[in-house]
Amino acid sequence: MNGKHPNGILTYTAAAACDKGAIVKFTGETDANGRPTVTPCTATTDAAIGVCETECAAGDQVAVGILGSYNGTQLVKAGGAVTVGANVSPTGTAVDSGLTIGVALDAATAAGDLIEIAHCVPFTLPA
Repeated sequence: MNGKHPNGILTYTAAAACDKGAIVKFTGETDANGRPTVTPCTATTDAAIGVCETECAAGDQVAVGILGSYNGTQLVKAGGAVTVGANVSPTGTAVDSGLTIGVALDAATAAGDLIEIAHCVPFTLPA
């Protein structure tokens, strides 16, 4: 993992099953090789680090596109209805304040829809 990753994709062990487009965070635990593990974000305040490129089971290795470093836009799993131009939270929901990971370029009509976002390093929107 040490070194440069020009495409912004790193591989981690999934601590829980992840869907393609799941927004993930570090668990605080490590795998057998001493590397951090990832799990899907469950709260809008979670410190998201990236997006799963593929579906995986717990214990699998998964490619994660790092927010703010990944080349191009990201496909993320929406946590509910999201309008084009909305700020997207670590749970894939639209937010007006709090933590954002990017701006929706597609609309989602329901949780589970994959939408394209212009991602960024997560930051807190002003209230």
